Amino acid sequence: MHKHKVNDMNKNLIAFAVASSLITTSVQAEITFNGFASIVGGVTGNDESIYGYDDTFNFAPDSLLAIQASSDLGEGLSVTTQIIARGTDDWDPAFEWAYIAYEASDNLRILAGRQRIPFYMFSDFLDVSYAYPWIEPPVGVYSFNFSTFDGLGAMYNSSIGSFDSSIHVIYGGNTTPLPVGGVLQKSRLKNLTGIAWTLNRDWLTLRTAYFQADLFIEVPDFEPLIAGWTQAGFPEVGAGLKIEDDPGDFVELAFQIDYENILIIGEYSKVTVENTPLSDDENSYFIMAGYRFDNVLVHATYGWDEDSRDRITNGVPVIEPLLPLLIPTNAITDNSFVDASYVTVGLRWDFHDSAALKFEYTSYSDDLNSNNDAGLFRTALVTVF
Repeated sequence: MHKHKVNDMNKNLIAFAVASSLITTSVQAEITFNGFASIVGGVTGNDESIYGYDDTFNFAPDSLLAIQASSDLGEGLSVTTQIIARGTDDWDPAFEWAYIAYEASDNLRILAGRQRIPFYMFSDFLDVSYAYPWIEPPVGVYSFNFSTFDGLGAMYNSSIGSFDSSIHVIYGGNTTPLPVGGVLQKSRLKNLTGIAWTLNRDWLTLRTAYFQADLFIEVPDFEPLIAGWTQAGFPEVGAGLKIEDDPGDFVELAFQIDYENILIIGEYSKVTVENTPLSDDENSYFIMAGYRFDNVLVHATYGWDEDSRDRITNGVPVIEPLLPLLIPTNAITDNSFVDASYVTVGLRWDFHDSAALKFEYTSYSDDLNSNNDAGLFRTALVTVF
């Protein structure tokens, strides 16, 4: 490793520590610190790449270190912040959470600020690898490039018969850059509204969620095509390339069976974004089965992902004057097609009360382009503190 790279990492770690220490400056409230870390290394086969890894052993894509600070201000009011430094971001620390919570009653909690979007079963501890079997949750279902929002949330806990019930409602927005055509673009998610409902009884957990939002993504490279289609007399095709306040929906269904030594988890998600060159429908699911041998869990997961949409040029005549517009426009649409499956087998060894060692191998198959097929081996040391 070059000397200046080491110095940069040291500076980032110092900044991370200083940012964490600044949170402790309080004369009225006690602050509680917690943290977690994942040191993950992975490598693919020859000339293969997947999930940010290639055929050179790499620790950057999934490694992270986080510190969470919370303070009880009394009379039901509390403050929580979480700072994460990720290897993929050159270990630059960033605020992941920063919110104020109010315990309105024994059952109702209200939150304001930056907080986690409860898209998935493992959203609350999405980055805490120690909390689930895999090194990271299955990427197909857990596919969003963002996981937090700025706004309001409310959590209500109760009992329904013999089940414990938890309802989480949110409203807010997000400005995380999103990838279009493999390039991160300026984006805005407005009117993000949704609800997640979890039922739990003994060894059984059931969950469902629904969210909707208006999506805006600014893609400068699309502007010449939009203008070209308008001049050619097909303004509706140009409008189809714009992503301006287009409605999107997200649906999730999940279950978990944790009975004695047996662990079974299943989750399904569907994303629908209308009137854009992005996928009309993104469908993903996985099913995992595992068995515990004392402090060792062996598990296997099968997952499937399919993204599709109709070409926005359907109905446009395929004639030579329009080919300079048709070819790049169809390439944009076709780039969103996905039809892939994967199998992951893994082992988790809880060798310590607050640490675990994990090993995984994932075989990924792309049914549309076999050149994207890949095998990935990863190992991880994960901990909470």
